[in-house]
Amino acid sequence: MEKDVEGAKQTKESECQNGVKKPKRKFPGFRKNLLDYFQEFTGNTGIHGFKYMGEQERTSCEKFSWVILFCVSLYICINLIIQTYLKWDMSPVLVSFAKSPTPVWQVPFPAVTICSETKTRQTVYNFTGAYDRLTHGENLTDDEMKRFSDSSLICDNHLYNDGKKYTDSDTIDYLMSVAPQFSDIFASCKWTLLNESCENFFVPLLTEEGLCFTFNMLNRDEVFRDRVYLNDKYMSHGSHSKGWSLEDGYPKDAAKDTFPRRAMGAGSYAGFFLVLKANILDFDYICKGPVQGFKVLLHNPSELPRMSRQYFRVPLNQEVVVSVKPDMMTTSSGLRGYNPHRRQCYFPTERYLSFFQSYTQQNCQIECLANITLERCGCVAYHMPHENETKICNSGSQVCMFEAQNELLAMDVDAGLQTAASTEVPLGCDCLPACTSLTYNAEYSQATYEYEKMFEAYRVNITAEWPNTHLSRVTLFFKEQQFITSERNELYGQTDFLANCGGILGLFTGFSFLSIIEILYFLTLRLMCNIKHYGRHYWSGSVRLLDHPQYRNPKSKD
Repeated sequence: MEKDVEGAKQTKESECQNGVKKPKRKFPGFRKNLLDYFQEFTGNTGIHGFKYMGEQERTSCEKFSWVILFCVSLYICINLIIQTYLKWDMSPVLVSFAKSPTPVWQVPFPAVTICSETKTRQTVYNFTGAYDRLTHGENLTDDEMKRFSDSSLICDNHLYNDGKKYTDSDTIDYLMSVAPQFSDIFASCKWTLLNESCENFFVPLLTEEGLCFTFNMLNRDEVFRDRVYLNDKYMSHGSHSKGWSLEDGYPKDAAKDTFPRRAMGAGSYAGFFLVLKANILDFDYICKGPVQGFKVLLHNPSELPRMSRQYFRVPLNQEVVVSVKPDMMTTSSGLRGYNPHRRQCYFPTERYLSFFQSYTQQNCQIECLANITLERCGCVAYHMPHENETKICNSGSQVCMFEAQNELLAMDVDAGLQTAASTEVPLGCDCLPACTSLTYNAEYSQATYEYEKMFEAYRVNITAEWPNTHLSRVTLFFKEQQFITSERNELYGQTDFLANCGGILGLFTGFSFLSIIEILYFLTLRLMCNIKHYGRHYWSGSVRLLDHPQYRNPKSKD
């Protein structure tokens, strides 16, 4: 053996000495090396169909067929993945029922706001008489004209629109003084079998219906921010929520008689009873039309009521029985990472209101209306939240306020019809629902309230105690002991999206996460290691990939 090696060396040296050189072997170029590298990848990858594209013994027709089949499968995959993405992007939220019912004592009893249909007491100010004199061409003094102009603010807005555009807080004080007072409306109250004075339950409140009275609503410093100007006698009762919030509910250590008040159960025995009264001598059929009685609205204790939007009537000489069913919507914490317009709600920390302490959809709408009215008219309505320096609109601005309200409604409709992406802020107020919301659905029934017959049976002279008075009775209570809350949950999270994409790719192409790693491996680490091992001429054509010892077929002669 050693002799053979030594002989080969001598032969090589003699050839070199004689000037004879061994012919160089011809290697393929860059394109051929790239093709060989691709054949190696297709022979090892797990992606369906690639193996047949790279096999040398396959005909061009077979390879082309497999390329077509792979492209068709890839096209189907892309379309299905796009549909999956759109579903994930457009409908990430599923509204479902909670797993267990919620007892009614875990939510507050509804705030009850009551407004009389009589806006100006005829015994204090005769609006009908002033209107009749004005329409018949009689001259009113400046004082009479001012009182009539101010009074028209709480009447139908078509009655008088020719007064001054602006006024001040003295007008509000005047309007509240001519409206029916507390003692003119409430006869008796009873809460959960406890007879107490109605003054312990109700506080005065300013609404678009004038002076109203509300029960179980949060104190003014828990509803409004400090910048809001409001006379201290309105919405101030001194009771505070003691840790209650719409999102978190009552604290675990909250007492049974906490505030806002909560019912201990369902049924009329745990409800709220009211007897309301109205003086015939105070009725005014010009200011608000032919209907007399009361408007009642049930609402969340943390939001300001809008009496012109939702209410039910309590007619005179009628008993109205109202069975209430809470409707609560919550949102899972898993949706906090989503854009508010994708989940279609705001968490409390995501939307700041300038006038209100807590965000609700209704509070947002009231604030937006006040801002638009101030921008368009230079003033706000007397019942809107505002700062001390803000001007109050008088009768001369009623048309402007009406147009501002219509403009806001049109903006909200345009925002609802808008087709922009969900991540963009839409037009209008952008008052999405709160992620935790509480409303009260009510069922009503009524019957004739024959109180005169009842007092006559008790031998009580009702006309002597309440002359010229009509009475109405209202009973409110929870309909059922428990109710089912609704929840917003993730319908299609990131995990579901990836799982569906992986399933589609695996079904049509056999593609997986490791396939990505495999491709990256061949394009980076494998390539760099080969270049490092075989030199910088790896792709230059001086070295053929399949000629390397690690790629050779062991059965080949070479």
